[in-house]
Amino acid sequence: MWVGKQIATWIGYFLLAECAVGQVSPTIFGTREARGNIENPEINEASGLVAAVGHTGHFWTHNDSGDGARIFLIDGSAHHKATYYLQGISAYDWEDIAMMERDGCHYLLIGDIGDNRGQRPYVHLHVLKEPTAPIRTPMVDTLPNEQVRSFVLRYEDGPRDAESLFFDPLDEQLYVISKRELEVGIYATALPEIPGDTLMLRKVGVLPHTFITSAAISPDGTEMLLKNLLQVFYWKRKPGESIAEMSSRPAMLQPYQPEPQGEAVAFAPDGQGYYTLGEAVLGMQSVLYFYPRY
Repeated sequence: MWVGKQIATWIGYFLLAECAVGQVSPTIFGTREARGNIENPEINEASGLVAAVGHTGHFWTHNDSGDGARIFLIDGSAHHKATYYLQGISAYDWEDIAMMERDGCHYLLIGDIGDNRGQRPYVHLHVLKEPTAPIRTPMVDTLPNEQVRSFVLRYEDGPRDAESLFFDPLDEQLYVISKRELEVGIYATALPEIPGDTLMLRKVGVLPHTFITSAAISPDGTEMLLKNLLQVFYWKRKPGESIAEMSSRPAMLQPYQPEPQGEAVAFAPDGQGYYTLGEAVLGMQSVLYFYPRY
């Protein structure tokens, strides 16, 4: 699995290098600052990242394929604070994590959406209320199965590999961005309160980018970030604009220095920048980087 993933990554680097030549955009964010190294060896393939709400200044993350069903809480210096296991939940290929606010509560959305071969007829989304219990470092706990709601999703145009998702607080839809096409697809579905029938991911747009590995939306829904292995893309939403309409405008490229298998991006909790996090590969540590807003 790891070898196949690395081959795909190298191909992705080649494609991205070809597409990136000559692209410049207005800069909204500054150069990166290292905030800390991931020192917990169990966080070795960080694939998703989202700012915590119940623990100010902290972030939720998880590993890529090959790990169990668990999420990690880290602070703003990348120190591990807690691990939560999801009882009775499988983890085929967890790729991204997002936050959703509904009825005054905050929920974590975990996307089991990876599909390197593009063959999974169904993918899954796991939804759980954000754990907010006081942290006793290092804390390890298990969330009962009844606290996790799992949804089955299907793409309207057939299986897709994807590593990026977010929940739009304005239209209250779940969005998934495909990964490997030369022009990746934007897929959307309404997210009911209770799991029921399979949810259809309908294609609502395309982006002239490839190898998208993570997505993030600001808490107020007015800003969006996407990243691939070499670049970070930014959009500012206009009043009344849909995600598809916003995404149809050219993205503004933002500062980004490529990381080893850098997959994750997240807005800062206060909106004053964005964070990125890569995987620990080839003996190199995973570093939490911050790009401040000008």
